Amino acid sequence: MLYPFYVLATLLAPALVSNVVAVAPTDSYSDADPAQSGYLPNHNMDPAVVDSSQFGQLWKKTFNAQEQFYAKPLVYTPKAGGPQLLFLASSQNNIRTLNAKTGDPINARRVHDPFLQSDIGCTDIPNTIGIIGTPVIDPATDIAYFFSKTYIPNFRTAGNTGTYNGVYYFHGVDVNTLQDVDGFPILIDGSPSDNAPAKYFIGGTILQRPSLTQIGSVVYGAFGGHCDLFNYTGLVVGVDVNQKKIVTNFASESGPLVPQSNIWNQNGGGGQGGIWMSGMALSTDGDRLFWVSGNGVGHENAGTPASGSSGCRTLGEACVNLAVGEGGKLSLTDYFQPYDYQNMDGGDQDFGSGGIALLDQTVFKGTGVSKIGVTAGKNGKIYILNANNLGGYRLGSGQTDGIIQTIETNKAVFGGSGSYPLEGGYLYSTPVGYPTYVYKLGFSGTGKPVFSQVGQTHENSAGRVGVGIPTITTNQGKEGTAILWMCDPDAGLRAWYAVPQSDGFLKRINLPQVNGLNKFQRPAFGDSRLYVTDPNGGVYCLGSPVNLPLTCSSPVSFGSVALGSSATQTVNCTANIALTRITDVTVGDAHFEVDINTLPKGAVAKGASFSFPVTWNLETTTSGNTPNASYGNVSPGIKSTALTISTVNAVAGYSTSFPISLTGTEVSNKAYLVMAPITVDYGGVVLLPNQSTPSIASPFTISNAGLSPLTIKGYAYTSDDLDDDDINYTNVTTSDDGISDLGVGFTSSNLPEVGTVINGGGQISVDSSFKPLNGVGSYQSYFFVWTTGGVADIILEGSASTAPIANFSISNGEGGWLPEGNLVMDFGSVGPGTTTERKIRICNEGGSVLEVSKSKPPNGVFRPEDPTSLHESQDIAVGDCAYATVLFVTNAEQPNLPNQVFTNSWTLNTDDLNFGVHEVEIKGTLVAKKVGPTNSTGDAVYTYLGCYIDNAPGGRLLPNQQYADNQNDNGRCQTACAGKKYIFSGTEYQTECYCGNKPPPATYKADEARCSFACSGDATQDCGGAGGYLSLYYDATQYTPGSEATTPTQPTGGPQTVNNTGNYNFIGCYTEATAGRALSGKAPAVPADGTTIESCQQSCQGYQFFGTEFSNECYCGNTINAGSVKQASSDPGTNGCSMLCGGNQTEYCGGPNRINIPPIKQGGPSVVQAAGNFGYIGCYTEATNGRALSGLQNPVGGATLTVDKCAAACSIYTYFGVEYSGECYCGNTLNAGSALANGGNDPAANGCSMTCNGNATTYCGGANRLNTYKKNTTLASGAASTTVAASPTPSPTGPITVVDLTGYTYLGCYSEATQGRALSGLGNPIAGNTVTPETCAQGCAKYTYFGVEYSGECYCGNAINTGSALVAGNTPDATQCNMKCSGNSTELCGGPNRLNMYKKATSASASGTAAQTLTPTQTSTPAGPTTVQTAGAYTFQGCYSEATAGRALGEAAFYSANMTIEMCADDCKGHTYFGVEYGQECYCGSKPAAGSTKVTNQADCSFQCPGNSSEYCGAGNRLNMYKLSAAATTTNVNLQASSISTTSSGTSSQVTSTSTASTPASTSSMGSTSVTSTSVSTSSSSPSTTRTSTSDTTSSKTSSTPSSSSSSSSTSSSSMSSSSTPSSSTSSSSMSSSSTPSSSISSSRTSSSSTSASGTSSSSTSASSTSSSSTTSSAVTSTPTVGQTINNWAYLGCANETNPRALAGASYTSTTAMTIEKCQSFCSSSTNNYGLAGIEYGGECYCGNGLQSYSAVGFQGCNMPCTGNKTELCGGSSRLSVYNLTTYVPPTTVKQVGTFLSQGCYNEATNGRLLSGASYTNSTGMSVESCVNFCAAKGSDFAGLEYAQECYCGSSLPSTATAVDASMCNMLCTGNKKEFCGATSKLNVYKNTPSSVSSAGTPKMANALNRAVIKANTTEPVPESKAKRTERRGRGRGERSMRLRFGKVGADDQ
Repeated sequence: MLYPFYVLATLLAPALVSNVVAVAPTDSYSDADPAQSGYLPNHNMDPAVVDSSQFGQLWKKTFNAQEQFYAKPLVYTPKAGGPQLLFLASSQNNIRTLNAKTGDPINARRVHDPFLQSDIGCTDIPNTIGIIGTPVIDPATDIAYFFSKTYIPNFRTAGNTGTYNGVYYFHGVDVNTLQDVDGFPILIDGSPSDNAPAKYFIGGTILQRPSLTQIGSVVYGAFGGHCDLFNYTGLVVGVDVNQKKIVTNFASESGPLVPQSNIWNQNGGGGQGGIWMSGMALSTDGDRLFWVSGNGVGHENAGTPASGSSGCRTLGEACVNLAVGEGGKLSLTDYFQPYDYQNMDGGDQDFGSGGIALLDQTVFKGTGVSKIGVTAGKNGKIYILNANNLGGYRLGSGQTDGIIQTIETNKAVFGGSGSYPLEGGYLYSTPVGYPTYVYKLGFSGTGKPVFSQVGQTHENSAGRVGVGIPTITTNQGKEGTAILWMCDPDAGLRAWYAVPQSDGFLKRINLPQVNGLNKFQRPAFGDSRLYVTDPNGGVYCLGSPVNLPLTCSSPVSFGSVALGSSATQTVNCTANIALTRITDVTVGDAHFEVDINTLPKGAVAKGASFSFPVTWNLETTTSGNTPNASYGNVSPGIKSTALTISTVNAVAGYSTSFPISLTGTEVSNKAYLVMAPITVDYGGVVLLPNQSTPSIASPFTISNAGLSPLTIKGYAYTSDDLDDDDINYTNVTTSDDGISDLGVGFTSSNLPEVGTVINGGGQISVDSSFKPLNGVGSYQSYFFVWTTGGVADIILEGSASTAPIANFSISNGEGGWLPEGNLVMDFGSVGPGTTTERKIRICNEGGSVLEVSKSKPPNGVFRPEDPTSLHESQDIAVGDCAYATVLFVTNAEQPNLPNQVFTNSWTLNTDDLNFGVHEVEIKGTLVAKKVGPTNSTGDAVYTYLGCYIDNAPGGRLLPNQQYADNQNDNGRCQTACAGKKYIFSGTEYQTECYCGNKPPPATYKADEARCSFACSGDATQDCGGAGGYLSLYYDATQYTPGSEATTPTQPTGGPQTVNNTGNYNFIGCYTEATAGRALSGKAPAVPADGTTIESCQQSCQGYQFFGTEFSNECYCGNTINAGSVKQASSDPGTNGCSMLCGGNQTEYCGGPNRINIPPIKQGGPSVVQAAGNFGYIGCYTEATNGRALSGLQNPVGGATLTVDKCAAACSIYTYFGVEYSGECYCGNTLNAGSALANGGNDPAANGCSMTCNGNATTYCGGANRLNTYKKNTTLASGAASTTVAASPTPSPTGPITVVDLTGYTYLGCYSEATQGRALSGLGNPIAGNTVTPETCAQGCAKYTYFGVEYSGECYCGNAINTGSALVAGNTPDATQCNMKCSGNSTELCGGPNRLNMYKKATSASASGTAAQTLTPTQTSTPAGPTTVQTAGAYTFQGCYSEATAGRALGEAAFYSANMTIEMCADDCKGHTYFGVEYGQECYCGSKPAAGSTKVTNQADCSFQCPGNSSEYCGAGNRLNMYKLSAAATTTNVNLQASSISTTSSGTSSQVTSTSTASTPASTSSMGSTSVTSTSVSTSSSSPSTTRTSTSDTTSSKTSSTPSSSSSSSSTSSSSMSSSSTPSSSTSSSSMSSSSTPSSSISSSRTSSSSTSASGTSSSSTSASSTSSSSTTSSAVTSTPTVGQTINNWAYLGCANETNPRALAGASYTSTTAMTIEKCQSFCSSSTNNYGLAGIEYGGECYCGNGLQSYSAVGFQGCNMPCTGNKTELCGGSSRLSVYNLTTYVPPTTVKQVGTFLSQGCYNEATNGRLLSGASYTNSTGMSVESCVNFCAAKGSDFAGLEYAQECYCGSSLPSTATAVDASMCNMLCTGNKKEFCGATSKLNVYKNTPSSVSSAGTPKMANALNRAVIKANTTEPVPESKAKRTERRGRGRGERSMRLRFGKVGADDQ
């Protein structure tokens, strides 16, 4: 008797398990069904429900993102009952059980540490490899079985991990507890193969991928390889779970032809033949196991046919049938090996990429065939096999395959096929990147089973490996209820009605969107629910709600109903709850009729039953498509639709609709012709030279869907378009040998003769074939059949082409490609923390599509940029190329590490048979940054040893501290240690440097992650870590790691812990703080005779706490900082405070990272217990994600805060809290995460230890700690009931501003300058940790002014620079000069960008003061800058506004940090208008754009030109506008200027000069005003010096006395210096004739000159100088010197061009006018804003912010003259002259535009727009200014910018608006790349604030303050003090910086 497979699965239960038990019918305790047919009828999946709103996502659980669920979920009901469980197993060796209905977790466990993917180099499975194959659950025992991959340390090689220490265990766990069952796990490693004893199991080299199969008491698992790496063999291992031992181990490859060695890393060494099948299980029918293998090495079958029983031992590329013998032993019974399997091996076209499905033998059978198996692989063929006689090798016609059928698709399949045995029998296959194709079972004239394509999905699968396995469900096995399910790695879960519609397509069922799913999945089904997993650790449950209002009979079957008749069925329902009424009933197909009046009216009681009739009415229908109807086609066949009952429920929580399935078979009493498929697509034939023309076979069917016999009347074909009016048909003819012609290239060998009769319901399968008789091209024929049951046609189509030809190459890193045979990808040397790339290219130079048949990319430091690039099964069209970018991503690391060589590989193959496996060797060398002293070879003297914990009982690891300051880095520390001949150097706590000669014990070596503190002097380096960790280096010439390990000695004697001293009591042994010192107020120097408790107490008088540490270290403070924890034990030997005091060996002075802390013992601050109607409830922490109290923040001034004031301000709230001495918070609830702090009621222990700013006798919280009070509460449980007190503090009540300082006058709190330091004479003359106003005064004794800033910074100067001003406010908190001095915490030393400013109290006549002036020789010019009226041929038009919706002038834009009016006029030659804006921006155009008008107040244009401060250059949103004069001629305007240096007694002043006169005449203004003069330089005999902010290009000097000067940039300058009568000078030459000291330096742009005063000493550098009497100065006269800076642009060198471009930003070309300056101006303009400019081929300009990582400077060939200036060099052929803008301005958030102030960055509204008024978009010209102007013109008070190009306006900002961090608004404006214009769903918001502008209408806030100034990125050395100060400022204040990488230039990467 034959049973359906879904019945067979149940009948097999006794065979599959050891005991027969009741299994829940909806359980899925293994992967699909045992036969892997893919048909699952028992899970209550009703299509009427699935295709309705009742089906959705019930729950989702997410585990960690690194966890992959390649093993499919299992659904199981334990024997003891209870809810269904969901069993999960992951790649991290985690197993879990969840409630299958709710998703609630039940149990979880990690069985082993997982194997690391990095140990095998194959990226098929990322990160970790644990449990990969799907487990199986034995329902007789509740035991789940699985294989787990892990390690046994030192098993086969030294180490805890490593490939060869990898092993597999076989586990048996109780699903109820997840604990191992007795006797498990079992180690699999070492077991030999039954059929090849020399082969034994090595777990590290193989992978258990297929799902497990259980037969009786034996569980079988199959194994394959990792990317065909290593020596491996495909294996099937069986474990008897009763005997708990391995009983069989069958190898797929054995015998003498198989390579055999014990070299484990020999690729292919074991013969391969791996079994992986994309995760499908081994299929079984009870006593046999079937599987399919992949590529093999041995080829026993080599051309001679062989039967399946021949005993072939080389079973690679084979479908195999193993007999299950006694005791579970396996032996070969039968096999099938494709006739072309050797070609498949060569092309990596794994036969075994899909498993084998055994089809239902009650349906899928035919003449001579009782059981069918189906398999498919990468080679584009579906093989239909006789499961009882698989086919052997070459047993078919012409020595082809002797199997039932081969369906050629030319489409790769991974994962196998699915089947549906009802409605005639269907087969489903989903190739990669194509639709799911449907094949229907038919029969040939002899009764042989034949499958024909009859349908497909509209949707394609993912175009990459990972497409799942087709799976089909029905509702309890009922016809018409079949659903096809597919898991897709991109689209997620999909479903269709499984039977094709009449148009040949499957109807899609819309499912809730689920993310892309894991590779090779199929859903796991439970009771009306299914489960899938995604690649991010997520598990989804989809299903129908459990709370349904009704229970009705479903599906309702109508049986067979003939066209012209009708049938009625009754639907029976019972109410599960009380119903208020039934409101409606609907049917999806109008042929099914139901009357609402037959349903109950009114209420329906719970438990009440009712019935109603449904009629399927076909009485008036005829076959064909129903016009304009959604229910479509009327034709014979099974039909189904959904009937839905809508209810109003009397009980909440239940669904309001109930779907019911209606099914039936529509029949025709007459004959009815059906042909399938609609199109027979034979695919493509590849024509090979010198070979016979191949053919492709594919069947089609002629069927009679009616009940009466059908007679065939004739055949014909045509190639005409069927829409033509005149179609020429050709009758089909049949040759004598029985071959029928179906059109050119198409034939049939068994076309039924005319007159053939097909009985009702019968069909004939017709064999057809395609052979391209006419060679390459496309073929098509329309084939018609005339019958008594109608006329039908199908399309026959195919094509022919030549073979694909693969061309392979690797990029060379310089824009080109290596020769085709080169398989080495060499990245060369790269630096740490960088990303470098190379490319692989495969081009198809053949005539047909090329397929990537194998691709195993690298992972780790080498990895593909796009994981899907060059993926397996990727198609490359004819003439196309496919690319993959490989990244070499290196981690940041400590300096001075040895070079590290990294290697990996990428294995590739294609279906070009001449291509072969390509193993791309990938390598690169990581070269660490070198710091500190170097040896004669240039290598660093010190090498990094590691991160060490500095807590040795005997003292510090390195006992000799060199310094502790804010300029510390490892190189500086090493230099200090090397200078004193120390072997070891170490840095700690960011600022501290230690040296020593004793090797550190290995036991103190710590994890590298512990050393994570950024060095105070270089944030790119680590200097120790939190908790006392030391970054340690050693001199490799004096020490070899590990050679001199020592053991620290314990101190001896009988010391004591001092419990009190002076007015202090000992409170305990504390750890250091989390991010610094526990006590950070003061660190007194170590006394000469060493530290004692008493000496430390004396040094810390006035502080609340003091502590001793490391024997000799003393620290003071008023607060114990966050993270410092009191140790529980009082025993020094236990708590760590066990080191002897350096000055008294009888006392303990702390220990390593341990500090003895006594506090002041009498009186002191107390905790306020009640304030107003609030009571104290304790010391609370802040909340987890924000403030503990978020109602109102800081309603009281911080400087005056007391508990009582905060209580009064928070009177309307339930809670208030005080924090950080000066912060007050109110709220009605304590937010999540805020809790009572540890430490009880002791302020020193709980952290609420800061005294109130307004009352130092009471506590006001602490760091992240609040003294918290609640309304109407006296004392909470556990709160303090008594006052917690300390002693009276002898220290001041709070830090003060020093106003009385001998010799100085306090000026107030000043801001920093606009473009630099307020005081720029000398920076930080004293150590940062000693800064006070008094010590800074001493360090600045030679200067007029000094200021203190940021607690520990001291600056000196003789003038307060422009922009620095007195800050408004009467208190330190108001002015922000509120930071305590690092050298004395009782005094204030400035704040962030704030200086306490002091001026020396000297007489007005003192030399060098401002009282001295220059005596002018001619008339004075007006004081201050002026508006230039003419510039060349342009005249001033006025101060103009920007345009309404863009730039006023938008044709060209330039930017320069040295902008002048003349420069802009020169840049805009050829344009009618030019304008300057924001001081440094130049714009050109033909006319001002709409909305740009002359403003009323011309004083709005008030920004000084940075290149000439005597000129105005517009302002924010304002342009100085100039127009080309009507009388302008083509004569060139000479804008060149000269430079003059004048020496006099007095202060220096700026001088502007022009070279227009030959008579000695000059004008000068007094004081700081400008002086205009001819080109005459007169110097006295005193030293002369001039200073500007930019570097210089050339100089001319003749001098015997020290003298130097530097000027800002000039176009072309000349100067003459003489001590006697001045002579004339021209604009093109320079003369110097004098015996008196003099020098002048000019550069390449705007003119400048300076006057230096006697008594002022300074110096500046020049880029070049000569000693000749005259020299010519121009921009570039020859090849520039690397590092040479002109106009703030530093020349980096000559770089190679690459592909893509080395500079990938903006670009333009000029064949006639390119100059270096033009390119630089273009790149730095606001519309581009790039920091690098490169010129190539003389006339091509490219911009960017970094060279591509495989482009580098240092090449030759930059020798082409610029097209616009032949004296300049502009790159060369594939070579760029690269310049770096040292004053590059990174993009910024504009602070103010007109009266609109920035409000910050806000989220877009959830529903609608945040700003809902007017709006517009400008994809090329959006800027903050244009948007604000637009909104202002619309009368809106708010403007917002989003997505870089969108502008929105509004009258208000909604109360629901949420602000986010400003860094999230990071998209550059399309019209100004210097500004940010929001981001995706983020807006930069501006508010109209009239008070923000002055009475003159100009903004009070200069946007220039918002623009970061970064350190020059040049190879020029930077003075150490300046460099370190700049770096420290950037970190300390959050200033932005940009790091541009320049290949090989320079020793460091700045």
